[in-house]
Parts: sequence; C-alpha cells; structure tokens
Amino acid sequence: MLNEQNRARMYELLIEELEDFAIFLIDPQGTIISWNPGVKRFFGYDEKEFVGKPFIEIFTPEDRAAKAHQEEMDRARQDGRSSDIRWHLCSDRSRVFVEGVLTCIKDESGNHCGFSKIARAVRPQHAAGSLIATLLEGTDDAIYATDKSGRFVFANTAAASLLGRSVDEVISHTHEEVLPAAIASDLRATDQSVMSSNHARLVEEKFPSERGERVLLATKTPWRDSQDGLIGLLAISKDITNRAALQNEREQLFREVRRANRELSDFSHVVAHDLRTPLRAVRTYAELLSDHLEPHLDATSRQFLTFVTEGAQSMEQLIESLLHYAESGGELSLTRVNISAVIAGLLHRLEPLVRETGATIVTEALPEVYADPVRLLQVFQNLIVNAINYRSSEAPRIRIFSETRPEEYLLGVSDNGVGISREYLEQIFVPLKRLHSKAVAGHGLGLALCKKIVESHRGRIWAESTQGSGSTFFFTLPRGARDSAAERTRAS
Repeated sequence: MLNEQNRARMYELLIEELEDFAIFLIDPQGTIISWNPGVKRFFGYDEKEFVGKPFIEIFTPEDRAAKAHQEEMDRARQDGRSSDIRWHLCSDRSRVFVEGVLTCIKDESGNHCGFSKIARAVRPQHAAGSLIATLLEGTDDAIYATDKSGRFVFANTAAASLLGRSVDEVISHTHEEVLPAAIASDLRATDQSVMSSNHARLVEEKFPSERGERVLLATKTPWRDSQDGLIGLLAISKDITNRAALQNEREQLFREVRRANRELSDFSHVVAHDLRTPLRAVRTYAELLSDHLEPHLDATSRQFLTFVTEGAQSMEQLIESLLHYAESGGELSLTRVNISAVIAGLLHRLEPLVRETGATIVTEALPEVYADPVRLLQVFQNLIVNAINYRSSEAPRIRIFSETRPEEYLLGVSDNGVGISREYLEQIFVPLKRLHSKAVAGHGLGLALCKKIVESHRGRIWAESTQGSGSTFFFTLPRGARDSAAERTRAS
C-alpha cells in the first residue's frame, strides 16, 4: 500500500510529465513556488526563471493596472476557485491567450496556505485536434478569433495572408496594429456590435492587400464560455472580390439596359407622334374626297378610297401595337396580384365580344402572384382574345387554369379553336409574325408582347397544339421571388 509520502511523490511525477497544462503553486503572498514542463511550453520559462517570481509578473500591463491578479486570488479565497480566460506574458514578453483555474489550497485545519494554478493555451488547432487543425489550415477562407479587446487569439494562414503578415505577426496584436486606422476602426465597431449581441451576423468588409482591395463576406459570432461568459469573437471570411466585381458589372449593365429602354420608349413615342399626324391627314382627306366625289364615283373608285382609308386606319393600329410592345420593356410595378380578380375585370370588359361570339369561358382556382397587374392583364387579354379570334366553326370554349409547383406557378389558357401546326409553335412568338390571313384582325404583336412580359417576370411561355384540335398556351411565374423580381425590375 502507498504511504502518504509515496502518493505525494507520484502526484509530483504526474504533474512533471504533463506538458499540455501549465501547473504551478503560489504561496499566500503571491510568489510562485513550483513549476512543470507545461510552464516551459506555454510561457517559455525554465524552472529557475519561474520559481520565486511574483504571480503578478505573468499578467499584462493592462491587467496589472486593473489588479486582475488580486481579483483572481480574492475570488479563489472566497469561492474556492476562480476561472478566467485572459492574456498572459511569456518570458520573451510576447503574449499567450490562456484558459486557467486558480484554486485556493487549505491545510487540515482549514487555513489558507496558498494557491494552485492550472492553465492551458486557448488555441483552436490544439484544442480541437489534428483533424480540425487540418481543416482550419486547409481552407482558403480567413478564420480568426479575438478576445474582448480585439487582440487576435487565433488566425489561420489565410487570415494572416489577407493581412499581409505571418501568423506569428498577427497573434496577440490588435486590428489597429496590423491594419490602417480607418479600416481597423470600422472592423472594431462591427466586432463590438456583434459581441454585444447574442447572435451571429453576416457582414461585407473590405481589406487592402498587395493584390488590391479585397471584398470579404464574413460570418461573425460572439465567442462564449460554458457559463455563457463573453470571451471574444469568432469570424470566418470568404473572399468574394471576383463575385462583387461581376455584380458591379451586372449593375452597370442593368443601368445601361434601363437607359436604353428609356431611350427606346422616348424614341417610340416621338416616331409614333410623327407617323400618326400624316396618317390622320391621309385618312381625313380620303374621307373628305370620298364625300365630295360621292355622286361621281363608280364602284372601283369607291373601293380604292376604301383601301386608302382602311390602310391608314390599320397603320394607326399597328403603331399603337408597336408602342405597347416597346413600353412592355419598361419598369415593372410589382405587387401581390389576385389573378381571379384580374380575370373577372377582364371578362367584364370583353363581355360584348364574348356575347357576340357565344364564347364560354371557364375559370378554375387561380393563385395570388407577385407581378405587375397591368402587364399580367395584357397577357391574359391577348391569350383570351386570340382564343376567340382563331375559333373554329364551333362556339369558342376557353378554360383558364393553374398548377402550383415547388418554385413556380404554371398558368394556362386552352381553347377549341383552329389550332397551330407544330412547326409554327415557336414562330408565333416572333414580333409581326402572322400565320393566318388578314381575315383575322391583328398585326402579329400580341403573342410577342405576352412573351416579353412573361420573360420580364423571369417566367417562360410556350404553346402546345395540333392543327384543327385547339391550342393551350402555358406560362410560368416564380413563387416567393419578391427579391429576384425586384432585381429584374432594375434590369427592365
């Protein structure tokens, strides 16, 4: 059986073999009276240098000024132990971030006779093991940790490289010591805000580097101990400089497209005005000439004047249609739209045409979507009017339906009309492309307008049909895409 002396010797040998922890004793006056190899590993002191040194000397100047050493010992006397995470000074006056416990030692009579200190460096690559260390160093993302005052406790190679320094030149230094003052100030303000909160935050930051300014997307979160006490801050930053440059180019393209659309719209209105004036004159004088010469006109002359009048009127309608097509590329007024309400209002407007042709229009359950209500009405109006105009010998039967999909709404308008040959199913969406004779009114812009409007909402439109068997026009609108729709508005 081991006696007390042998047991004490075994404890001494055990402590001497521990290199992952710095373990030492302190007398009641605050003088260090023992040493183990862990002290050498973390603090750099040999036994002769360390034993006999005042406990206060391993504290940083700012902690000495705050009497942190005295506070630790007082708390240990009162509570039996005192836990802390703080910077300590090494033998070469560098700093090491240490997690430690100071325990009050009492004799058999309960009298205080000193303290024991157990400490280890807070280094993620040591604490987490070789696998995590490999991950931390193997990634191109900058990963670092700071204490509450902004001193770097840990930085991987990517983080140090971003700062233009080695890892050793970063550890124990503040932002102000490794970055320009203006950038350091902004980072400190962000970090303090994150540490005062209880949640992670995603922020965009800019750093100067040898390769020029780098743009980073950083996730920052408060670093807390097991008792929820604040230790500092943890951050992971991804370099998105190339992505940001592409985004800037995209925004520039959006601005150029917007400007081009405005210029096109202005040009279209000017041209329309300049063309309408002479066309009105042609039609007016043709009508006046017809009235003036009516008693003297033969059937052929009357027909020629009718061709002039109808041609001018058709040109005016074409100009109006081209204006609508040009304006469809303008800015969208996006809002939540009840499609059923849009269809109800449209059918009321089309009631004379529906009654005249004996059309039957069935509307099934339709969703609410995020879209431009006026443009959406134009799409349905063109599809329904086309279904009526291109009817067969039977009275038109039109069905409006929808299907909800994971990422989009599918909307459809089907009819029992004359149908479309398969080879023309793509051509029908080309501006001014008409497949039928002039017996059916129109200028070949209705479906082109539908395509432009649907695509401006980031949707798709297509037709399925067989000649003589009716047609179904499908188009999609995205679900839950308010942000992407707003982005598309900028590009319109």
